[in-house]
Amino acid sequence: MKSKKIQLSVLFIVLYYVVHSCANTSTPPTGGPKDTIPPVLIKVLPDSNSVNFPVKGGTIEMKFDEYVVLKEPNKFVYLSPPQKKRLTTKIRGKSIFVTFPEILDSSATYSLHFGTSINDNNEGNVFYPYVYSFSTGKSVDSMMYAGVIMDSRTLLPMEDIVVGFYSNLSDTAIYKNYPSVLAKSDKWGYYVGMNLKPIPYRLYAFKDINNNNHYDPENEMISFCDSLVVPTKVMAKESEELRFVDMKDTSKALARPFQTEMYLFREASQKQYIKDKKRPQRKMAFVTFAAPYVKIDSMGFRGYDSTQIIKQFNITRDSLVLWIKDSLIVSDTLMFDIKYYKSDSLSNLVVSRESLMLVAPKTVKQAPPARRTPGTTDIKPPRTDLLKLAIEAKPDMIEQEGFKLIFPAPFISIKHDSVTLFSKTPKGILAKEPFIFTQDSLETRFYYVKPNIKMLQGYEYILRIAEGTFKDVYKFTNDSSRTNVMLPNSDKLSRLTLNISGADGSYLIELTNQTRDKVYRGFKITHDTKLEFPYIQPGKYNIRITQDLNGNGILDTGNLPLKKQPEKVRLYLLKSGSSELVFKEGLDLEQNINLKEFFK
Repeated sequence: MKSKKIQLSVLFIVLYYVVHSCANTSTPPTGGPKDTIPPVLIKVLPDSNSVNFPVKGGTIEMKFDEYVVLKEPNKFVYLSPPQKKRLTTKIRGKSIFVTFPEILDSSATYSLHFGTSINDNNEGNVFYPYVYSFSTGKSVDSMMYAGVIMDSRTLLPMEDIVVGFYSNLSDTAIYKNYPSVLAKSDKWGYYVGMNLKPIPYRLYAFKDINNNNHYDPENEMISFCDSLVVPTKVMAKESEELRFVDMKDTSKALARPFQTEMYLFREASQKQYIKDKKRPQRKMAFVTFAAPYVKIDSMGFRGYDSTQIIKQFNITRDSLVLWIKDSLIVSDTLMFDIKYYKSDSLSNLVVSRESLMLVAPKTVKQAPPARRTPGTTDIKPPRTDLLKLAIEAKPDMIEQEGFKLIFPAPFISIKHDSVTLFSKTPKGILAKEPFIFTQDSLETRFYYVKPNIKMLQGYEYILRIAEGTFKDVYKFTNDSSRTNVMLPNSDKLSRLTLNISGADGSYLIELTNQTRDKVYRGFKITHDTKLEFPYIQPGKYNIRITQDLNGNGILDTGNLPLKKQPEKVRLYLLKSGSSELVFKEGLDLEQNINLKEFFK
């Protein structure tokens, strides 16, 4: 009986495994848990921080515990100080070998940066950003200097920016020499110059588009430190500047110590010449110059009196638009003669005369009018002399900006009494209202009709423009139009009030989105005032303040040869230290800003 029970027990065990084995026949065998461990560096030959490294024929070997690959070495791997020829990297077995195609400087400290280029061969796990230092002399330079790079306009951190420390203190070193020490910024604009000497350096940062480790003014952004920097901190294993930080860990990335903030800007061209010229319309042409603030002695179209020409420069005087007012037929080819100051081969401004040939665009043949079918009424043909006036009326901007009129060409006459503004009460009662008619300070073809009254919630505001009110340089006139707008009226919208004090000059104050590429509402102020930002949708915003030193209403860029920094742009910070203003539905926020304290 006992043996029979044992036999039954064995039978049940066998059946159990048979059944479960059959049930899993459709499932592939698992290969174990996924490998998430990065490669381990076992040995470096010669060891890091070695001295007397050969200036010619030296090789560095980095041996790992598994097979590795180099991902985008041309992007991530670099030598400081750099050489003209790029490093040679090879992978053999589980090792990375680095050789130098050029002779190294004697008695110099070098650092070899790998960034995030080292990955394991199977899963692509990234080896932490590694830096290998060595010296061709008897000692290794061990000072460091940390900083942050931001865009001068948006104040966003700039990644992959070359930061150069120049021991040659000449102003021309950045154009002719490689940096004595080179670093690159990470995702948060943070960099650490490593293996520096305790000596003065000129500090520059630039966007190295062509990867030549030189600053090219024509197409790259630049930043510079006003004074010389002298490193005072010694590199150590416990240094917070050198600790690995996950770029996804925002708080730790922003908490790293630094000594300098730098603001990257694009220089205006230093060479003056005529960059482009076109004639997109028969009576309109434009000329663009390579550098701003062109100096012109004389200019004009051959055969046309100067009184018949309307000339319009942009705010920086590097773009000129020309309109011919004459009602006579304009020839297909116009010659434009200009005498201006142009840069010569030595970049000196000298008087130059040029004649520009401007050819009119080909005219599109009009289709012949359709034949009228007997018994039908005449169809009025479309106007060929219509001034296509565009009118914008944004509910959230109507109080500040008014109705925006956009003309395709300058107008030469206006019938002021043909422009009328009405208010309409919720009960439908109309009333004529006063307004102010002004031209835009930057774009001469933009005008504004701004109500000269306190606008009220629930009221409708109507702008009427009669036919033929405006006549432009083509003798075109506008059609009649009617534009309606009402103030936003919602409990979900918020309001921001800024009490500005300490205004001792011109400032631009703007409410922007977090990437600072969109301005919701902006003011130019020259004295202490109270600013209202109504009708704010729920979301996250910043207050950007620009120190408008010359009062032209725009952000002026810097100039490296003149040692001129771009105009200061800063973000308003809350007491918490954050620049992020979070508006929930119906929030009413008031803040005090002392500009003297703000721009210390």
